[in-house]
Amino acid sequence: MDLEQVTIIFLVLVFIAAELYRSVRAHRGVIVSFQDQGPLSAILPVQAVSVRLQDGHEVTAQLNGCTACLGRLKVGDEVRVSNCSDGYVVDLPWIRKGTCSGS
Repeated sequence: MDLEQVTIIFLVLVFIAAELYRSVRAHRGVIVSFQDQGPLSAILPVQAVSVRLQDGHEVTAQLNGCTACLGRLKVGDEVRVSNCSDGYVVDLPWIRKGTCSGS
């Protein structure tokens, strides 16, 4: 096996380990509302959202503009929320539960 193959295998294993760690550490929840940030929403690529976790608690989380665009997120969508040093952060779950809305 040459160095390129070993590097690729190593990177894939690190990626899988990181995703497993994030999925165990994260909480599933549903977007309840998008919080209006006024004129700052046009400048900042991050938006605040309210997320109801599976245990019933509601938290305010930061939603990155790229995550919102990729997931085409709206109220009622299931997301994964991680508690980071800066607060809660929204991430897309790899497998979404629930029914398909047909869109």
